[in-house]
Amino acid sequence: MSGHKHTHKTHNTPDMTDKSDKPDTPNKPDTPDILELIRKMGGFIDENGMLQLRNGFLIGERIPPHSRVFEGIAQSVEKAYGETGLRGLDEREGRMIHQFRMYIDRHNIAYIRRNFKRDKMTDEEALKAYVHASQKEGGTGGRKMLREPARFHNKYPAGSSYRSYQKGHENKKRLTADFHSEFIIDRNGNFVSQWNVLEEDEHGRIISDIEYYRDKYLRQGEDAWEEAQRQIMDTESFNYASKNDKVHQRLDIQPPGFLDYDLRRQIAEGWKSPCRKLKSPKELKNLYCYHSDKGDAYSV
Repeated sequence: MSGHKHTHKTHNTPDMTDKSDKPDTPNKPDTPDILELIRKMGGFIDENGMLQLRNGFLIGERIPPHSRVFEGIAQSVEKAYGETGLRGLDEREGRMIHQFRMYIDRHNIAYIRRNFKRDKMTDEEALKAYVHASQKEGGTGGRKMLREPARFHNKYPAGSSYRSYQKGHENKKRLTADFHSEFIIDRNGNFVSQWNVLEEDEHGRIISDIEYYRDKYLRQGEDAWEEAQRQIMDTESFNYASKNDKVHQRLDIQPPGFLDYDLRRQIAEGWKSPCRKLKSPKELKNLYCYHSDKGDAYSV
């Protein structure tokens, strides 16, 4: 997917993370106030409900996905909102906290591609290289990634079914060992991500108008527009929770339904997730196959 000005690059600057702008150090993670952090980055919600960072993502490019910087951010959110979730917040603040995750995702994808992806390598091969690289080299030092079911990352168009659209070539999900940073990978080893689609305008703002993307991809054909939607719907999503529990439900799984940016919410109306349990025989065609992920040597 080529485009106007894609956002695989980041507007990172080192000023917020100079003291940690090295591969992991043994000190405890800082736990900054999330809204204060977003405000320092010039965060605001635009006319299409999307978080924009006027000052850029002020976390240094050398910070790895498994960094204590991101662990500290996640811990601060869990401490503040883990018991209550984000529903009780002012909508603007809730959107800011929820959508800040996607900027961490952009940072993480760019980090893997910039530091570990070489000619003719797939994204997944670069992710493996990151796992095997030493911490001094910016890798995890051999600490394997977590393997989690990717049910929410294998959506299908409402007029289709999971069995006919996705079964047999499902995306898989890998997370850093702390459960926070997440990567979605297709059967060809490519990252599936909204950042393969979202673009910046000439002022560095993310283009948030659905009509821009609809017009662009429909000029390439219906299949191109469907693929763009699929990237946005099946995208990775940084987790504020540290494990798959009720806090994960409150902070990571429920918020997209009411705090996503408008473009994604509009697209979501035409897509469905496979079901977790069989409620009736007619739903068999949409029952997610939890054995679709056969595993690999770099995850557990």
